[in-house]
Formats: sequence, C-alpha cells, structure tokens
Amino acid sequence: MNIYLEIVLRTLFTIAILLVLTKIDGAKQISQLSFFDYVIGITAGSVAAVMCVDPDISIWVSVVALALFMLCGALFSYLSQKSIICRRFFEGNPVFIIAKGEILYKGLKKARFSVNDLMRELRGQGYFDITEIYYAILETNGNVSVMPKALYRPATNEDEGNNVQDDSIRADVVIDGKILKGNLKAFGKNEQWLRDTLKSQGIEKLSDVVLASLDTDGNLSAFAKNNTEVSRSVFQ
Repeated sequence: MNIYLEIVLRTLFTIAILLVLTKIDGAKQISQLSFFDYVIGITAGSVAAVMCVDPDISIWVSVVALALFMLCGALFSYLSQKSIICRRFFEGNPVFIIAKGEILYKGLKKARFSVNDLMRELRGQGYFDITEIYYAILETNGNVSVMPKALYRPATNEDEGNNVQDDSIRADVVIDGKILKGNLKAFGKNEQWLRDTLKSQGIEKLSDVVLASLDTDGNLSAFAKNNTEVSRSVFQ
C-alpha cells in the first residue's frame, strides 16, 4: 500500500476511534479536568499521533493502548463520583490560602503557590486589594475561588443610590520578607518608615511578613506569616 494512502487511512481510523472513546469517557471542559484527566489526555494524544504516522507499529496495538488509557480515565471519574476516598485520592482536596482575611502561609506552601501567583489570580478576578478578601481557596483544577468581605461584595439593587468612591491604587512593598524598594520609593516612603509602621502593627521582624501593600494615601496593609492550616476541607 502506498505510504501516503496508509497514513490517510490510519489518521481517519484514529479520529474515529478517538470520537468513540471520548464519548465513553464523557465531556469535560478544560477547567474541569483533574490531574489524572490531564495526564491521560496528553498520553492519549501521543498514542494517537503514533497511530497516525508510524506504520511500523500495528494500529491494533495502538488501539488497545489508547482504549486502556481512555477507559481508565472513565473508571477514575466513576470511582470519584461514587467514593469520597477515591475522589480525594484522584483529584485531591481544595486548599485554603486565605481564611478570615489572613494569608495562610502553610496553605500556600502546600499548594506550591507563591504570593505573586495569589495576587495574579486575585487581580484576574478584579480584586487589586488583598484586604478585600475574606476567603480564597485553591480548587483541585487550579482555579482560585474567592469570597470577598461583605463590604466588597458585588452591589445589589438595594445598594443603588449610594455614593461609592474609587479606591486608590495599591502596590506591594514586601513579598515573603523582601522589600520591593522601587515600589516603596514610588510612593514616597523609605525602609525605616516601613519598619516603623510594621512595628506599630505588631510585626517586629521583616522576615515575618508574607505580604505588605501600600496605597497612595500612605495606608499600609501587612500580613504576617500565618502557619495555621485549615486541616479538613469543607468541600468534599
């Protein structure tokens, strides 16, 4: 058989097999994929590529391997639905990274999440001031769910007519105990002012600060390292 014709036929056959197996596995959005779903999807794609272009490997051998991976994905999803223990094993548990307005340093470490990662996720959801956040939870799919403090929750019809002033811009001046000198200078402050202000808030050591931000009015919001951890998630 002509090599090009064989590749065309193998490719069409591979597409047909993938359509059948993905129907069995079930449809999920990218944001809904668990770690195992992600790994299985990548591996299945690699096997499918081999099925298309490598005539030295029997197409039926590739079909068996592909079917096993996809069916394992369906099995993991089924077990996760039926068993909380399996769900925790295959998908993990959500991790609290902010609780009651405080940054949970152990939660960040457990999730391998940096302060910069946290701030980026919050800004992506429209929260440029971390003091507005009451709870933040890193979900098993990598998304961060945010519960703002009551004062900063989206306005309702009952709030119409109230005068709301724009917030001043904020800049991070300390991250993980390190001073961001450029940001501090841009707001007209120096390191001595920063240290004195931290002490007035009960923080003696700069190394104890996980995050400190400053607004244009000179208000400093500092978060000391909180080594407590929400040991058991309420989201099963």
